[in-house]
This record gives sequence, structure tokens and C-alpha cells, in this order.
Amino acid sequence: MLVERIKKVIMFLFGIKREKTSTEDYRPSVTILIPAFNEEDIITETILNMREQTYPIQEIVVADDHSTDRTGEISKKIGVRVVRTPKNTGAKSRAQNYALNFIDTDVVVTVDADTSLDSKAIEYLLPALADGKTLSACGFVIPQVIETFWEKARLEEYLYGIGLFKRAQEHVSVPLVSSGCFSAFNLKLLNEIGRFPEGNIAEDMALTWKAHIQGYKIKFVPEAISFPKDPSNWPQFRGQVLRWYRGFFQCISMIKGDFLKNIKLSMFIFFYLIMGLLSIFFLALLIYFIINGITVGHSLLGISSMVWFLFIVIEVGIGILTVAINGKKCGCFKKAVIYYPYIWIISFVNFGLFFYALYQEWILGKKLDYWEKGH
Repeated sequence: MLVERIKKVIMFLFGIKREKTSTEDYRPSVTILIPAFNEEDIITETILNMREQTYPIQEIVVADDHSTDRTGEISKKIGVRVVRTPKNTGAKSRAQNYALNFIDTDVVVTVDADTSLDSKAIEYLLPALADGKTLSACGFVIPQVIETFWEKARLEEYLYGIGLFKRAQEHVSVPLVSSGCFSAFNLKLLNEIGRFPEGNIAEDMALTWKAHIQGYKIKFVPEAISFPKDPSNWPQFRGQVLRWYRGFFQCISMIKGDFLKNIKLSMFIFFYLIMGLLSIFFLALLIYFIINGITVGHSLLGISSMVWFLFIVIEVGIGILTVAINGKKCGCFKKAVIYYPYIWIISFVNFGLFFYALYQEWILGKKLDYWEKGH
């Protein structure tokens, strides 16, 4: 009995599922949709990368959100279809929804204009949609460039956060986000649910939560890897993370009374909200150790410093193990181990951004409604 329970805990932490179904006969028609605004410097590279997919793609569509540069012109010259919005919509969700009017394949795969894919990414992702009840499936994410502090820290966040927490969410069938940079959608179900929500700055999270509440399935396929260009400096990092956090608070406000319609979803949302609010406590704990030293004689809340120290050691151990395992799977083992300390540094930055986002969205009521690029 104990062995079985331990096995269940391990499977939960690493997102291992028992059941596997055959999907060999599932061969849907696929369109790749690339939302873009002023991406002339990178759109060629992205389109050429899409053409390297091992799974046959029926069409590549660039949703040009009324760019003021040569994004649309360059895309046409490469030979893909360009759908240009009548005016700039200011939101990726609106540009994608506009382009969906011109797509009729079984599956639409959305890929950000700054994102490349592993050549087998779509081939790995599609079987997750085979049951006809799954709205969306997403994969693993690794920064395309890993040079600056911010990119190295983001690598660790992905390896740890996606590698541990998202796998745990997948184990109980409630991934919190079908990643906006790369996801595959059953187009019939996407139209049925109302397409991408336009009233939230984090449309990927908003759609995922809405899907869970309405009974649609969302799946995570770690073998399908995408490589977005993540923020390389502080202003870019700050803008992206604030958009994510403010979108998180907007999603909570969006579902309101629907929390009880999916208990698992609600539990995970509550967990992350509480962890964010408690972050200031953990920061104070670290400062406490620095000032007083790690001795049995000092205590915090009646618990010896040695107990707190052991807790942190265990946390670090799990963290290193997680990033090492997932780094090995994603082909970046050495970087994963070397840059692990960055995740602790960036955590404190994220704590501050979390509270600033909460203050802006819930205290001041200043809703962020204009989508900003993360790089």
C-alpha cells in the first residue's frame, strides 16, 4: 500500500499517466497560424522553420495585424497566405480570431512570430487531439537564445515550472495554460467555445480556464518542444511578466462564480495565488537566515532554524533534480545545471512583479488591455 502511494506521488509530480491510447489513424488536416505585428526582421526565419515540420502542413497563414513594416509583403513573397486586419487590433487574440474566418482545416496550430519549433513538434502534439474531445494541446518551451541573465533565468523557470508543476497539472488533467507561443487546436471545438477571449490580456490562459469550466479537455505533451525568443533585458522581462501576472488576475476576475464548476482547476488557482501572497514571507525568511545565521538556537515562528534550513535544502534538491532531468530531455543538461541558481535570484524579482500586478489590477482597477511583445 505504501509503495503504491509513493508511486502515485512520483507519477503526480512528474506528470506520468497510466493509460495510453492508439492514435495511429488520426491524420487531421493542419493549418499553422502565425499572428504578427511588425515582425519583418524575423518572419522569414519563422516561416522557413514551419516548413521543416515532419507532419504535412496544408497551409501557413500569417495574421498580419495591420503592420506598419514589410511583414505582410515579405510573408507573401515567401509563398504563404497573408490575412491582414482592416486596422491594428492591439491584441493577439483579435488578430487570431480575424484570421480564423479564413481557415477550415481540422486543426489550427498557433505559433508566435518569434517562435521556432522542433521538426517533430506538431507530429508529437497532434495525437493528443485524436479523441475529438480535446480542445487544445501544448508542448514544452525552451528559450531560443540563452545568452543574457534574463534568458538564462527564463530557461530555469521553464525547466522547473513546466517540468514539475505543469506535469503535475497534466497528471490530473488540468494544465492551467495552453501556451500562447505554440498550441494545437481542434478548430471545430475552438469555434464552438467562442474562439480566443478578447477581454483578457492573457488570452491563452483565459481560453484554457474557460475550456476546463465548460468541460473541454486541455493536454500537455512534453515531447513537443517550441523555442520562443524570450526577453533579453530588464524592460522586456518586466513587460512580459507583468502581462502574465495581470492576465492571471484578470482570469480570476473573469471566472468569478464559476470556480466551483471545476474543483481541480480552482485548487491549482488557489495554490498559485496563495504561494504568490506568501512569497513575501519566504523573502523575509531568507533575510532572517542571512542576519542570524543557520543555528539551532535561533527560531522563527517557534521552529528551529535548522528545520527551515533542511526545508530549503530539500527544495533546492528537488529543483536541481527537476531542471537536470528536463534539461537532459530537452538537450540542454549542462546549461540547466550551471544556471540553476538563477531561478532563486529571479524568484525575488517575480515576487515584486506579482504584487505590483495585483496592485494595478485589483487595488487601482487599472486593467491592462493592450498586448505588448515580450522581446
